[in-house]
Amino acid sequence: MKEISPIAEGLLMIHKIITRGLATSLRKCDEYVMKRGLPPGEASGFTMYVATFSRVTHAHHLSEDDIAFPYFKDHLEAPYDKLKNDHRVLSGLIDTIDQYLPDLSINGVGKLREVLGEFENVWRPHIRSEEENFTAEKLQSVAGIKEQEKIVGKLAAHSSQNAGPGPLALPFMFYNLEGRERELFMKSFPWIVKRVLVPVIWKKQWNPMTPFLLQING
Repeated sequence: MKEISPIAEGLLMIHKIITRGLATSLRKCDEYVMKRGLPPGEASGFTMYVATFSRVTHAHHLSEDDIAFPYFKDHLEAPYDKLKNDHRVLSGLIDTIDQYLPDLSINGVGKLREVLGEFENVWRPHIRSEEENFTAEKLQSVAGIKEQEKIVGKLAAHSSQNAGPGPLALPFMFYNLEGRERELFMKSFPWIVKRVLVPVIWKKQWNPMTPFLLQING
């Protein structure tokens, strides 16, 4: 029987969300550089999308540093110091990304593309290391399902405090996944959040990001 781990599943999901956000940001930068500028209707949405990517990523890393790593450090072998150092490097790059966002001139987009590329060079091996060290099997050996669900709840609450406004962070996370993965990720959210607040009441706030998100329906 395949091992089930709420923490491992959550880790894979948030990594996919952030990876898709990074890939989309890189692709759009390349497109804008090629076209020598941003279409007028995309500037605000692109800025919002990349800024939300920054906040969600930073919040994820803070929750690992403050909750997940301290919990597992005495029970599960992993390169904690290296992972935390990666977080520090990525945090510095996030600060640079945020500094470049106000200037979306062709030169500014080129600078943003460069730092996003640096981010990707650290991000890819970083998540590979995390996913290899925190597998479902390894996590199950030190924490049962109920205990892992408690930790996931703490991680989610911690992240929500640092991920920026919910009307932006939640649609960013929901709609950078699709199909079954989106259903699984949204499963733990109250129905009013996923059926009323995000798609209806908050839609006007996050609507500029729509061109950068996956299919919204569902």
